[in-house]
Amino acid sequence: MTLLMSRAPLPILGSLSSGYRQTLLRLRSTLVLVAVVQGAVALIAAPLLVGMFTLAARSSGLIAVTDTTAGALFGSPLGVTIVVVSLLLTVAAALTQLAVFAVVARHREGGGEPGVRTIAAQLRQRLIALARRPSTLALIPYLILLLPLGHVGFGSVLTRWVSIPAFVSDELLKSPTTTAIYVGFLLIVWWLNLRFVFALPLLVLGEGSAPGALAASWRLTRWRSIRVVGLLLGVAVPLTLALTALGIIAVLPTVLSDAVAPEASVVVAAIGLALLQVLVFFLVGVSVMVQMQALVHAAGAGGALRADAPEVFDAGDASDASAVRTSRTAARIVAAGALATVVALTVAAIGPLSEVADGSAEVLGHRGFSDGGVENTLSALEAANRAGADLVEMDVLQTKDGGWVVMHDTTLSRLAGQDVAVADLTLDELTRIEVHDAAGHVDTIPSLEAYLRRAKELDQELLIEIKTHGKETPDYVAELIAFIDEVDDADAHIYHSLVSHVVEEFSTLRPDLTIGYILALSFTGVPESPADFLVLEQSAYDREKRDMLWDRGQGVFVWTVQDAAAMREYMRDNVDGIITDHPDVALTERDGIRDDIGVAARLQDAVDRLLVNP
Repeated sequence: MTLLMSRAPLPILGSLSSGYRQTLLRLRSTLVLVAVVQGAVALIAAPLLVGMFTLAARSSGLIAVTDTTAGALFGSPLGVTIVVVSLLLTVAAALTQLAVFAVVARHREGGGEPGVRTIAAQLRQRLIALARRPSTLALIPYLILLLPLGHVGFGSVLTRWVSIPAFVSDELLKSPTTTAIYVGFLLIVWWLNLRFVFALPLLVLGEGSAPGALAASWRLTRWRSIRVVGLLLGVAVPLTLALTALGIIAVLPTVLSDAVAPEASVVVAAIGLALLQVLVFFLVGVSVMVQMQALVHAAGAGGALRADAPEVFDAGDASDASAVRTSRTAARIVAAGALATVVALTVAAIGPLSEVADGSAEVLGHRGFSDGGVENTLSALEAANRAGADLVEMDVLQTKDGGWVVMHDTTLSRLAGQDVAVADLTLDELTRIEVHDAAGHVDTIPSLEAYLRRAKELDQELLIEIKTHGKETPDYVAELIAFIDEVDDADAHIYHSLVSHVVEEFSTLRPDLTIGYILALSFTGVPESPADFLVLEQSAYDREKRDMLWDRGQGVFVWTVQDAAAMREYMRDNVDGIITDHPDVALTERDGIRDDIGVAARLQDAVDRLLVNP
């Protein structure tokens, strides 16, 4: 207790005051700094790294890196080499990006403003020293995994691709046990981010190693997590409020234009969106500077940084008067660049904002409708039908005796609490088993025959996912098609699968039927497939992939879309189908889009997408 009481304080209000004061007093130079550093990352580093990853894929003979083709990438020595180099460059770029802010913050803390040569010299000296230490590799898990997953402290556009896919989190949240594990994992990641929040400024401004900086941050934040949260909220809350206000202001001119000059609304909306994008870019960058300044002040007050202030100019820097002139010139260049960016973004936004959603996207109930029954049961099928789903997506697995049941998981542990595999039980055994969910619904596992007959009675079209567990009969695809034809015409429904050879075999056996290929992950493009449509997980979808697939004559479905804003996004993109656990919400959103008059609603959705992940 005596040791804790003797530690130097970790001031919150004083640190935040320093962060805002130093940043706003030097706002012009801060905006120039943001434009140069963040702009270089967004316009140079990010495209370069994407290009390198694409090169790695092509060198491995891949059009796209997916969840099923990743093995080929890591089986290619050249591909692996390029990926490793890309990873190291990502760490170096992200570290350099934040190191610039740290160096500037340290100089400002000492009462001065560093010149370009001073910043470059200090960065070069420090980064070279770190590059010579193998222990610097400890930054890889911190910068590539911990920071992006924790959403605490600093982030970078370079690591935005690091996230837990929605389909994974959705599955984990479907049982109390996995929910507890998932939430516990997120809390641990979040807490670790709090404890390591000082690591980067201490690493850049100190002389120790990466593990040493992480350890120093750990010591500095011991029993101070609440104070660290307060410091971070002192930056995050004003940023959120400012972004919200800007989002509202950006839409208002288009609302007015829709009322008095609808023919001009697309251009007005495009200008509003472009201005917002540029303002968000600078506002987020300024917030990064405020946060870094506050952390540097707090670290100094806590005794983790040397008390002596750095020199403001070194021998290679210009005089004060020359520095002022240079700063003004740089500010004019940044202003001109920002204006040119607004013009370019306006032109780029006109096309998407002109694209009117026709409300034709089909709504598919994912495993039925879980609000009305256990997934993949007759009650869930009936609930989806009552909700008005265009199609009901469901899963089929082969049983031990060659029968078929409607079931997603290959084991019964999640829904029935039994540690037994579907492949080890007969059709009769499985259809006697009771399943339940967290909402309290109870039902039995349905046979495929019973499910098909009930769907036929309801006049409900199905999207049948052909699942595998590895113990299927050799001709199970042909047997499944024949069985469906026997019970109900196979062409009354459509099909899809995660397994590429199943899709290929299916399309060869019955080219008259419609089959889709499910992609849980897809980088650098979309793979060639005989499928009639591709089902992209949300994180794998973008308009470029959509257009590529449409150009091939293939449809585009997105799964599993759970929130209303995302539903509107994909519907406005006119995707062919949306698979969701909430078909009732999706149908309501589709009706709203069909009733849209004017451009303001389209702009509002674009603004929401921008502000969710600025």
